[in-house]
Amino acid sequence: MAVSCDVLIVGGGVIGTSLAFFLAQRRVGRVMLLEKSYLGAGASGKSGAIIRQHYSNRLTAAMAQKGLRVFEHFDEIVGGPPVFTRCGLVLIVNDRHRAALEANIAMQRELGIDVRLVSAQVLADIDPNARLAEDEIAAFEAEAGYVEAVQAVASFAEAARREGADLRLGVEVKSLVLEGQRIAGVETNEGRYETRTLVLATGPWAAQLTRTVRLSLPVEACRTQVALFRRPPDFGRRGAVYADFVQGIYFKPTHGEMIHAGSIAGEETKAPVDPDHYNEAADGDWLVTMRQRLGRRYPAMYRGYGRGGFGALYAITPDWHPILDRLPGIEGAFCAVGFSGHGFKMAPVVGQLMTELIVDGQATTLDIGPLRLARFEERDLIQTPYSYGVMG
Repeated sequence: MAVSCDVLIVGGGVIGTSLAFFLAQRRVGRVMLLEKSYLGAGASGKSGAIIRQHYSNRLTAAMAQKGLRVFEHFDEIVGGPPVFTRCGLVLIVNDRHRAALEANIAMQRELGIDVRLVSAQVLADIDPNARLAEDEIAAFEAEAGYVEAVQAVASFAEAARREGADLRLGVEVKSLVLEGQRIAGVETNEGRYETRTLVLATGPWAAQLTRTVRLSLPVEACRTQVALFRRPPDFGRRGAVYADFVQGIYFKPTHGEMIHAGSIAGEETKAPVDPDHYNEAADGDWLVTMRQRLGRRYPAMYRGYGRGGFGALYAITPDWHPILDRLPGIEGAFCAVGFSGHGFKMAPVVGQLMTELIVDGQATTLDIGPLRLARFEERDLIQTPYSYGVMG
């Protein structure tokens, strides 16, 4: 006998669990989430979970801002232990990009974001380990930090259960099921699950599932990499999160006196993969390169202890922005996918926005029209008026 529910969420990462929590809070009937493996098993569990508001578009900056407010008080709003560590974000560019950076900072300050240019001397006060060259400039976002990713997913899931949601692990969705032009459910390894409302929060697996109903989503599963280094004993206090566009890397402090580092050059688009079968180890030559780049910003890390790294997944769209929309031609079906590495910081507000879209018929907290699926066919991609497109 088929299992039935009122709202079915596919995907047990941070987006799916956030959705389950906010939907269940609205008492929309039986909310069910299916995850083929375990919670956070895809991109979420490997995320650096950097929480920053530095974006070049008002919408994405506002989404990140609202997400930050939830993470700041996560234990009160969602439950579980606190997950957010504030350390600030330092963004570094070449001086030739000063005008663009200043314009971007002005937009963010209009939104109430605490961000400003800082001199090399001020940066040294913020983080004595960092070095800034004469032809480089830095901006500092004071409220930024990072989240304990696995705990955040677990807390969203537990909160969803407290609100009455049913989260089922080890249930793999094989295909979507339609009745005419309406969603009817999904076929899984356990049989059919029936629903009249479906939300895909499947990240790199999204396009695979929509192909089962002959719908193409412009979301590509791509491999990204993370390097881990243990700080030397004389490193001193922990530093900030960095978006270093001169070296083409980001890095952040993490547990165990470690630094988590990766690329912001956007080369992931050159590495499309099957999300079920990809190299989950970091490449040896890439780790060497990351050490060199990190050492140029943090000279002490030339003496840092390599702790290897890992391969992870991004779900990338052509403009590196997510799709928050109904699935065209399928009544009752929605998607929140294609976050291109930006999803964790936006997850709380995405849960709210998608709940508004599903329950009320329209998102009202923010206008998500620019994130509609049709923008790709309309050639109305989200443009990044800043030199560094990966910042969104």
